Amino acid sequence: MSAHNLDALFAPRAIALIGASHTAGSVGEVVTRNLLQGGFKGSIGLVNPHAEALDGAPCYPDIAALPDVPDLAVVATPAETVPGVIAQLGARGCRAAVVISAGLEGPGRP
Repeated sequence: MSAHNLDALFAPRAIALIGASHTAGSVGEVVTRNLLQGGFKGSIGLVNPHAEALDGAPCYPDIAALPDVPDLAVVATPAETVPGVIAQLGARGCRAAVVISAGLEGPGRP
């Protein structure tokens, strides 16, 4: 990974949260709240196809609808959706992602 991509991870200008939620206690709700209340000065794009807004911030139905290309995406969706989400983010020009999901299999794991 180049230093240029590390800037996208550690100093993003725009962040997208895929899996933003208002369901109390869910990962998507906690991350939504933290992003919105954490003092980030850049653009925050919340993606939730079932909500128009969360905590007063607009939601977008999908990655293609985001008004800004995110430097960093936080993916809080079910494991089976992660590969497709990452592909969509890459096609959109996103350069870094953090995945928060359960059930991802890897080498040596069932």
